[in-house]
Amino acid sequence: MASSGMSAGGFLSEPKSLTYDVVIIGGAMIGSSVAWFLSSNPDFDGRILVVERDARYEFCSTAHTNSCIRQQFSNEINIRISQFGAEFVKNFRHYMGDDADVPDVLLQSFG
Repeated sequence: MASSGMSAGGFLSEPKSLTYDVVIIGGAMIGSSVAWFLSSNPDFDGRILVVERDARYEFCSTAHTNSCIRQQFSNEINIRISQFGAEFVKNFRHYMGDDADVPDVLLQSFG
């Protein structure tokens, strides 16, 4: 598979192109989110490259968190960002096009 640029796990080991409009270093929760929202934006028609050293995302930053969404901030914009994040997770399947293959994501609200 080395000639196709694919790793043993089926992930690209080399970029498809020599140039990109946006390069995101780190594809865990934030990097993947930025790439998804940017690629979903109808006003953006560029190319995005996400560089993540852990192609399976098994040991990436997000996999080592306790997956909390903090909503206690003193700054209004931070509160609104966190509220959107919680709403996004609660309605993840909807944001992914209501695809039945997309799992529901459990979000336990407490605190």
